[in-house]
Amino acid sequence: MTLVLTLVVVSVASAAVLWGLALFLQGYLYNEPADKLPLRAAVGGLAVGCFVTFWVYVNTRADRENKYGALHQFTPEGRTEVGGFDAVYKSRRGGEATEQTTAFKKRIGPRGQPEYASADATVFKLNTADHVTSAIIVTDGQPAPARFDAVLKPDGWTYDGEKKTFREVGGKRYIEGDEPGVILAPSGSAMWAAVALNALLFVVLFAVFWPVLRFGPGHAVGLAVVIGLAVLLVLMPLLFGLNKLPPVVAMTAPTQAK
Repeated sequence: MTLVLTLVVVSVASAAVLWGLALFLQGYLYNEPADKLPLRAAVGGLAVGCFVTFWVYVNTRADRENKYGALHQFTPEGRTEVGGFDAVYKSRRGGEATEQTTAFKKRIGPRGQPEYASADATVFKLNTADHVTSAIIVTDGQPAPARFDAVLKPDGWTYDGEKKTFREVGGKRYIEGDEPGVILAPSGSAMWAAVALNALLFVVLFAVFWPVLRFGPGHAVGLAVVIGLAVLLVLMPLLFGLNKLPPVVAMTAPTQAK
């Protein structure tokens, strides 16, 4: 779904809903609707459509999915990709746990997707029947080696959580198992930007219901909250999904690790 289509559909649909809602409620609350109601509804629908489309653009073009999404979904972390890392493998040999560290470098795989391979061209796997990755050590682009320990269950061999998280020793950053070459860090600026976008939705709706559609301030607040929650919980996640950019597949020819 393109952004232009999003703007048109949301604006027209919002104008229709606002016109019908104001026609019914204002007739009930104030005995008669505001003057020039179709025009007011059109202006309000365009305001909602422009804001929603802007929010969809900002969120779907960010460097991480739902970086500026709805409050119940947003993940405002900073993202740093690295060219390589050392994986600490823990395995059982003779009944005792042993650890082995293997270096992996980034390369382009046979399908054009990035992957990490060791010096003997073995592709990195988080865990196998023989081992589990207990830590990831990153030196690439770091002032000092950064160790990220796996969050494991008490048995010491099973990851705790579906994302298989590795947390930085002595820091707040972390790595998720499906992207071992990406360091994620809580970002205060991204968080406040996401909160501001969520709050602005209610501000825009309040402005539409009060000065534009001429509802009383109290009724405008109530309508902005009710409609805003519906948009936030249902419409925005749907629009984010429909406008999400497809993954970019690298066209570089596969190379073998040396």
